[in-house]
Amino acid sequence: MAGSFRSGDGVFASPTLSARLSRVAATRPAGPGTSARAAGTTARVPRSGRAGPGYAAAVATVLLVDDHPLMRKGLAALLGLEDWVDRVVEAGTVGDGAREGALTRPDVAVVDLGLPDGDGTELVRRLRRTPGCPVLVLTMSTDGVRACLDAGATGYVLKSSPPDVVVRATRTVLDGGLVLGPEVAAGVLGGGARRLPQPLDRLGDTELRLLALVGAGRSNAQIARELGVAEKTVRNRVSHVVGLLGVRDRVQAALLARDAGLTTPDAP
Repeated sequence: MAGSFRSGDGVFASPTLSARLSRVAATRPAGPGTSARAAGTTARVPRSGRAGPGYAAAVATVLLVDDHPLMRKGLAALLGLEDWVDRVVEAGTVGDGAREGALTRPDVAVVDLGLPDGDGTELVRRLRRTPGCPVLVLTMSTDGVRACLDAGATGYVLKSSPPDVVVRATRTVLDGGLVLGPEVAAGVLGGGARRLPQPLDRLGDTELRLLALVGAGRSNAQIARELGVAEKTVRNRVSHVVGLLGVRDRVQAALLARDAGLTTPDAP
């Protein structure tokens, strides 16, 4: 969707993740999939699951590490409403996050970089040593992108993103995908901070963004609206990407993007 990622003046700019999640935390009790603990304590409330049609069995444990209580609890409450989340474990420091990672063996972690007892990048590195725990970085700026990707993070989004985009990004990382917001991707993917498999390494950040949209099933008209260009321009750019990849057509390009886990944070 156009505008799913917005740059904003900071975490409290409107409408931002922190402001909206603060309202969630203030007005909504923690859902059955959220942890009852304060950061670093040990009591947990396992989720019993949801009954009724349309809901899959809850399977994932999410580790959420952020030192801002309203941000952390608001996002925990939001994630707790998802049918794929079994429980959300909270931590507010690098030390607590590492201990919870070892104790609970989460299926996915969402980590802020600005933690009071150290650099969140080191926590990313330590969590990646836990088998089956991909990490989404959720933070204020793009300053730590390269270091986090090198440490093993497979997602990086800003706190100026809408809450639903963060939830989708968490699920994508859990499913093995790579998620980078447009503000993050610019100058990063094309700059080689993270080595992509061949032939995706032939593409720059603009071409990777286009390929991600193709892989997400967007039509040329939808891509044109999202990127703010003419539909003819999209057709020409897709043809160019198909040629760079050395594939037969758009369908093969889309399958290649999906196989590599390349997707957009707001893809369905």
